[in-house]
Amino acid sequence: MVQWFWHTLGEFSNEERVLFMRFVSGRSRLPANTADISQRFQIMKVDRPYDSLPTSQTCFFQLRLPPYSSQLVMAERLRYAINNCRSIDMDNYMLSRNVDNAEGSDTDY
Repeated sequence: MVQWFWHTLGEFSNEERVLFMRFVSGRSRLPANTADISQRFQIMKVDRPYDSLPTSQTCFFQLRLPPYSSQLVMAERLRYAINNCRSIDMDNYMLSRNVDNAEGSDTDY
């Protein structure tokens, strides 16, 4: 299963890799400094039906994969998930947070 995953990721386009990063971490790219990476990437096998979609836990940088019957099925399900599950977007959250902090920095307390 892990070999299938890395083979699939190797076949992804750059755009799909960005979507994958957002799916598993909530961000479209890794930090520039490796010391800023607080979690190691984990692939977890989950006991779910083989036709289920993969899931992720962005806080823990985890990808949860059901026991797919083939690498092709895994690739199809993973592509579907990364293209259709975009509910967490830490990039825009961090941008708006930085703007809010910058706007409030001129205020005297």
